[in-house]
Amino acid sequence: MMNMKKANLLIFILLIFSIISIISLFLPKGEAKFLVVQVENREVLRKPLTKLKSGDKYKVKGSLGDGIFEYIEGRGVHMISSPCPDKICIKQGFINKTGESIVCLPNRVIITLER
Repeated sequence: MMNMKKANLLIFILLIFSIISIISLFLPKGEAKFLVVQVENREVLRKPLTKLKSGDKYKVKGSLGDGIFEYIEGRGVHMISSPCPDKICIKQGFINKTGESIVCLPNRVIITLER
C-alpha cells in the first residue's frame, strides 16, 4: 500500500499534467499555411495559402463525383457544391484556422488547413 506522501505526490503530478493539457487545447495553434485536400486517404492537393486568390474555386473528384470548394480571403475555405445526399459539408461553412477540416464522408473528401 502506498503511503500518504507518495499518493499526494502522484495526485499532484496528475493534476499538473491535466492542467497543462487543458491549457494547450486553448492556446493558438499558429497561422495556417497550407490547404490540404485528401480523397480516400490520399493527398490530392497541397497548396500554400499565399498562392490562393480570393474567389478561387477548386474541383475535387470524390467517390460519388465532383465537389467544389472556394477560397475567400479573410473568411477561409468552404464547400459550395457536393454530390453527397445530406450536404453537411456545405452546411458546415467556412474553415480558417489551423487544424480545422471540412469532411464529406459519403464522397470521401477531407479539406484541412495545416501549418
